[in-house]
Order: sequence, then structure tokens, then C-alpha cells
Amino acid sequence: MRRAARPAAKAADPTPWPSLSADAELVHADGQLLAGFELGPLNLELLAEAEREASLEALAALYDAIPRPFQLLSVPAARDPNDHLAHMQAVVAGRRAKTAFASYAALYRELAAAPRRPLRATYLIVGAGSEAELRRIAELVRRVGEERGVELRHLTGAELTELWATLAGAGSEHRLSVHTANGEGVLAGLVFGRRWPSQVPPGWLAGLLATPGLTALSMRAPPLSRAEAMSFMTARLRHARAGERLASERGEVEDPERQRIGATALSARRATQAGQGRIYFADTVLLIAAPDRATLHERIEAVRLEARSQQLEVELASFRIDQAWQSALPGPHPRPLAERNLDTPSLAASLLHTSSDLYEPTGHLYGRQRSSGAPIVLDRFARPSHNAIVLGQTGTGKTMFTGAEMSRCFLRGIRVLGVDPLGDFRRLAEELGGTYLELGAPGVGLNPFTLTGAGDPGAFSAKLAMLSRLVGAMAGGLSRDERPALDRALRAAYQSARIGPDPATFDRQAPMLADLVNHLAGEAGGTSLTHRLERWATGSLADVLGSNVDVPLDRRMLVIGLAAIGDPEVRAVAQYAALSVLWDAVRRDLAPKLVVVDEAWKVMRQPSGADFVEELARSARHYHAGLHLATQDIVEFLRSDYGESIVKQCDIRVLLGQTPEAADSLTRYFDLTPAERRALLHARPGEGLLFVGGSHAAFEATVSRREYAVLTTRPADLIQPALREPTPDTS
Repeated sequence: MRRAARPAAKAADPTPWPSLSADAELVHADGQLLAGFELGPLNLELLAEAEREASLEALAALYDAIPRPFQLLSVPAARDPNDHLAHMQAVVAGRRAKTAFASYAALYRELAAAPRRPLRATYLIVGAGSEAELRRIAELVRRVGEERGVELRHLTGAELTELWATLAGAGSEHRLSVHTANGEGVLAGLVFGRRWPSQVPPGWLAGLLATPGLTALSMRAPPLSRAEAMSFMTARLRHARAGERLASERGEVEDPERQRIGATALSARRATQAGQGRIYFADTVLLIAAPDRATLHERIEAVRLEARSQQLEVELASFRIDQAWQSALPGPHPRPLAERNLDTPSLAASLLHTSSDLYEPTGHLYGRQRSSGAPIVLDRFARPSHNAIVLGQTGTGKTMFTGAEMSRCFLRGIRVLGVDPLGDFRRLAEELGGTYLELGAPGVGLNPFTLTGAGDPGAFSAKLAMLSRLVGAMAGGLSRDERPALDRALRAAYQSARIGPDPATFDRQAPMLADLVNHLAGEAGGTSLTHRLERWATGSLADVLGSNVDVPLDRRMLVIGLAAIGDPEVRAVAQYAALSVLWDAVRRDLAPKLVVVDEAWKVMRQPSGADFVEELARSARHYHAGLHLATQDIVEFLRSDYGESIVKQCDIRVLLGQTPEAADSLTRYFDLTPAERRALLHARPGEGLLFVGGSHAAFEATVSRREYAVLTTRPADLIQPALREPTPDTS
């Protein structure tokens, strides 16, 4: 790189440029060893106050633990759509699945092409003089991050080298002028001036980070020792008080700014003395790139306007563009350009953004963030809990979202097992070549007595316990005398079929409900129960749970429909029975599986059904299964004895449009902010809140044209097929 010549002067020598060398593990920048971490971004826009404070405290603790100067670096995050689509395409099998994947890929490419806010990544760069010291610092950062819950990803040597080379413009040549570096484009450096805001709120740099053309925002943070910090803050306090005394002697009115400086210096001095936090001399540099000078001028003015809205001055690094550029590169701390003292909380509140989180390329599309338009890609099986719950009123897109989840899991090779009370997923199963069993239709039924689960001795006891709960739901409850009678009859029924705890007997012909009733008739205390079960065993409902036809539990998609059952109470019991059969399929192997329960509030009405669903939520991950619950009666669901426990077992929580009563209930339970509550009350179909672990985001569910066509339940769409072809982002 060469410095541009001034008029009527000789060309200057080339500007010295930092050097980088790397091997398989170590990266050297001008003789200093480097290590880098990608910081998981924190979405502060919709976090409750307590969660926001906890996140910032954890980040501040991480910074304070680093013994040497470090660098925070925000750069554009390149996200190639093929990075995610390649993961899915590798497992797509079958003609129908490939056709559905083509529609999905077109939707994802469209969403990924035009985010409303630039995607960015934040890095923490640390350095050391020796390999042993670097290892100690890197291990310290990793351990503190893990203890404090700060998401960190250690960069490989190749990734750190690529980051340095991208920022340094490796392979290109620029000439330096007074204000810019000129090459293939134009580059300018900006620094923060002397005017700073009196207070910095969390994420206060988010507006600057959203500026187009912002190549890098670098904040170097060398910490002061305790003695240096005490001396600095004491001097600041003396200057402030001297100014106050002089102003008082002159009879001047009180200056709020001078009072603020004195109060800040006093509080910082006390905190430093007590060992609470540290003081840093932060040096912040912004690099703005553009294809030409006119565009560069527009972008610089946009940065200045945004900075003024934050009570911040931004100045061009005139005659220092080379220093500004070098300051943004990972490596040793060059001569500072514009240092500013920051305490730990203020440093933690900087460089936080919300535009590139909620992206796990091994997962699938959940929607897009409303703030940035960036696609949300999640992998439920990569999270501590594989379960998800969708809470939304009717007409808010709950069925559409659940159906899209089933379709996309199917494309990823995940076995999909579902219970469909209203028949909403019949067309989806047919479209993807799955199996749809309509309970209540002629010749279609289940036998919940069949032992098709895992071949372990505990499976038999688990089946007896489940059948006891199911029979209790059929009979409307069990008395104290009926419980032992039922237990004896169940064991006798299986004994008659020569089935016992030995897994080798599980493949024999299982007994049926009619066999259980026959054995109950001979048990003391079983007469009344026999009469109450008669309509299920031999009466009008015998075909629902009295079939001896094997259910194809090994299918890639199996959905049990209940729409043909008209009685709501009967449907709730049948839903419970269908769940128990699908749970047997879950326990057969450890292949990834998705278990979908639509209208979960219906089965939760039965105490035994609610208990069973809660058990599924707790146990699903042990069999590599994810439970997906969808319900519209939010108030009743959360008030049930098991509702809160079930929600706690779900790492992904989707809140769609709500009525005021339901919004109040969710506000109390999830500690929603006023903004979040308003978002739920005024949400359009498909819009809502997405909670993923500690990340909250306002999002919009998106489906492809093909998905919409097979999932829509709007009568107008079903009557006029042409209306099933909306724009791809219709929810």
C-alpha cells in the first residue's frame, strides 16, 4: 500500500503495513499471538428488564476477567444461502420430497437475499506474547463464558486469518489521500469525538451498526490497573470539584454537565476501590466503504446523523486513514486515535446487535425477524430440549406454522408422527407421501394394548401404567376399589395372550379392550367399570380402539386423524390413545423423530392425558424425539396442573396473536414487556414472538406457495384453488 502524493511534492514511501503469519494452530500479527472468539449476539429489543440486566452483567464479568487489552470487532456477516440449503439437500430423499424442497429453497433464497438490516458478527480478539500465555487467556475466556452463560465460539486459525485478510484488503492496492483510501472503491475512517452521551443504553451502537457500507467497527479496550484507575478518577473528581468551586465564586448558575461528570467520577472511584468493575480507555474506529465518493459522502452523513441522535460526535480520521485502518485489524494495539474512558457496564452495552442471531445452518427455516428481515433458521435437535410449543388463537397461523414444521422436518429426514384432531394435515401427508389414519372411519382403528415399543423389560410396566390412565379416561375416572381390579384384569389379559415382562413375548398377538372387559367382569369391584367400558369394547365405539390392524409405525410420516369422531369427549380420549401408540414408535429406536400434538388443550382436559403429555415432554429427548405442542386455549392450558411444567420443558416457544385475556395470562407467565404484549394484541396472522432459550425475537412465520396450498384452512382458499397461491412470505 502506498500513500498518495501531495500536490507539488514527491511521492511518499509506502505506508508500513502490519504483517500476519499463521500455521495450523497459531496466528501471529506483528509478532503477537492472537486468538479470537465469535460472540453470540444478544437480542435486547424484547428482553425483560431482569433478563437484560443479567445478560449485560454476564458480558461485563467476561470482559473484566481478561487480563490483557482486547479488541471488540463488528464486521458484516456473510451468510451464503447454500450454507444452509446444502445441509438439507444432502438428506432429501424421494421424488415428492425433492419437489417440496425446491419450493422451500426458492423461499429461503428470496428471504436471504434482502434483509432490511445488514447482518453482522461480533468478535472478541485477545493477544499474548507467548503460546502458553495465549492458551491460559483463551481457556479463561472459554471457562468464564461457560460459567456466565455467554455464548462463545472459538475461531480456528484459518477463520482468524481470513478475517484479518478481509479487513486488510489482501491482494488489492490502495492509495492514501487526506481523508480516504482509494482503490477498487473508496474507504474512509471515522473516530468518536470528544462529545459523548451522558448515559449509554444497552445496544446504543445498534443504529451505527445498521449503516450500509460499515466495513468494520473496532473498539480496543486496554484495561487500567486498579491503581491507575483510582488515580485517573481522583484527578477527574478534583477537576470537577475545582470547577464547581470556581463557578460558585463567580456566582455562576449550576452546570448539570459538570455535576454529572463529578457524580460519575465519584461513583466510578468508589466502584474501583471496592473492586466492582474496571475502567478501560476505549479507542473506537469505524471504517466506511463505498463504490464512489458521492456514495461515501452519503454514508458518512448517515453515520453522523445517527451519532447525533445518540448525542455522539463522529469525526473523519483526516491524515490518519492508515492508522484508522490498522486499528481495525486484529493484532497489537497501535497508537490510539481517540481514547475515551468507559467503565465495564458501558463497555458491555456496546457492540450488541440483533440482526444475525437465531441462525443454525443444520436446522430449517422458522420465519424471519421483523426488525431486520433476516431468516430465522433453527435446529431443535441441537438444543438442550427438543420440544416446542405454539400458543395462538384460532386464525393466527398456528396450524400453518405447525404444518410447515412437519414438512420441513420431513425434508430433513426426521420421522414425523402426529395427532390431528381437526383433519388439517391430511393434504400435507398425502402431498409428501405419508400415511394418514382417520380414526372413526370404517375399518380404521387402534389397539392401544399392542406392545411395539423398545424391547426392554421396563416397557411392559410402562404399558400397564399407560393403559390404566387410558381406561380411567374412558370410564370417566376410577374409584379406589376399581384401581386394583383394573390392574389384576390387565395382567390377566396379557397373561392369557402369553405376553409378560420378557421382551421376547412382545411380538405375540396382543389382547384387546374386549378381552380386558371380560376379565374385569370376574374381578371384585370391576362390575361398574365393566358397564362404563361396554360402549368402548363392544358398543358404538368398538371400532375406534378395538381394531386388531397393525399401525405402520415405521413410516417416515404417520398422522392419526380424529376429525371423523364427532363427540368432543370421545375425541379427547382417542387423542390420548393415539398419543400412546405414537409414543411406542418413539421408544423403538434413537432415530430423530418429531411428535406433533395439535389442539393439545383437548387432551389436557383429561387429568390422565395431561399427566401423560407431561411425561412425554420430560422423556422425549432421551429417545432423540422432539415434542411439538400447539394449542389455542392458552388460559386453560396454563392453568392446568401440568401446563407450566410442560412449557418449562420446551426450549422453543412461539407466541402468536392473542386476545386481551390470553395476552394478560402470557404477560404474567412469560414476564412480557409492554411492547411484547402490544405485539401479540396487534399481530397479523403468522406474526408473533419467538423465544429460543434466552433469545427473544419478534418474528413472522413464512411458508412457500406449495406449503400454503396444502395447509390453508380458509374456506375461500379451499373453494377457489387459485387463491392458494399467495406470495411466498404469506403466513
